[in-house]
Amino acid sequence: MDAMYKYMLAFLLLFGSGVGAQLSLDPLSAAVLRGSNVSFKANVTAEWKVMTWDVGKLLVLTILSTDGVIESLPRYVARNISTGSAGGAWEFSIVDVQKSDSGPVVCTIQGRIGSKTATLQVQERGTITISSGNQTVNQDQQAEFRCELSGWFPAPEVSWLLDGQPASTSLYNTTFQEQGSTFNGTSVLTMKAVRDATVQCRAFLSAATGLQTVYLSVVPTPTDWTVLIAVVLSFSIAALLVLLIILIFFCIRRKKEKEKELREGRLQGRAVAARPRNGTINLGFAMDDRTSMTPSVERDLSQNDDPRIYQIPPVDNPARNGANDFPGGENVMEYRKHRHLTHV
Repeated sequence: MDAMYKYMLAFLLLFGSGVGAQLSLDPLSAAVLRGSNVSFKANVTAEWKVMTWDVGKLLVLTILSTDGVIESLPRYVARNISTGSAGGAWEFSIVDVQKSDSGPVVCTIQGRIGSKTATLQVQERGTITISSGNQTVNQDQQAEFRCELSGWFPAPEVSWLLDGQPASTSLYNTTFQEQGSTFNGTSVLTMKAVRDATVQCRAFLSAATGLQTVYLSVVPTPTDWTVLIAVVLSFSIAALLVLLIILIFFCIRRKKEKEKELREGRLQGRAVAARPRNGTINLGFAMDDRTSMTPSVERDLSQNDDPRIYQIPPVDNPARNGANDFPGGENVMEYRKHRHLTHV
């Protein structure tokens, strides 16, 4: 009976310690470059006897709680980092990581505590080059930059930066080809040259980043005055046409006004000519003794049909008796002036 009781008590203690114990692993995921080192920390909260580490499907290291590391393969090491708490903590490291180390990294505590698994990814940083180099392009022309990537694993995420700002994905295209155990790729950026800019091609992996920088120089395009001249010329021609139309309009208007004034003047002249004339006889008119006219004057008078010209009959003038003769025998009457009959 006592033996049975002791057996059951030991079983319960062992079972309880296994159930209450915990194993934690940090980190649970790691990405490193080939040739670098990586470490994982295992922390146990209960007593244990044997701890093992597996990389991929290969057992690489064994630890006894009492004796430490008793067995390991090259490049795999461990050290005790316990702080005196129950169970303890160990740091497992892989030196000079190779691509064959990629995959699960498993820490196992023999017994009921069990195991924890982390994931290791081994990456390779290749080369990155902008083969087109620096460029000088005329303003508003297309500029093309070609980024060459070689020897990357896995294929990196490629992006372009313009003056430090991410370029639109619509401006570039990236392709990769697997070459053995690595990837080679090409990314082509096509953009409109607007101003000088710093152009960068970036390849990103979680463990590494590659960056290449070149420069774009833009040559300003000489100012094209064709459009401006055409616009100014069009407005000038339009303004001249408007002024010409206005000038023609005023000329026509002025001509009509002149014609109207002429018509009114003719009508007024006809009205004056049609009015009856009421004349009076000029009593101061005196006829001298000359009664004859030259043939040309007589002919002109006889051919003149103007009703306003009248013939005056001779008037007997008592002064013709010679009283006014000059002493030299000249007759003053020969020098008398004619007075003409006029209508007022």
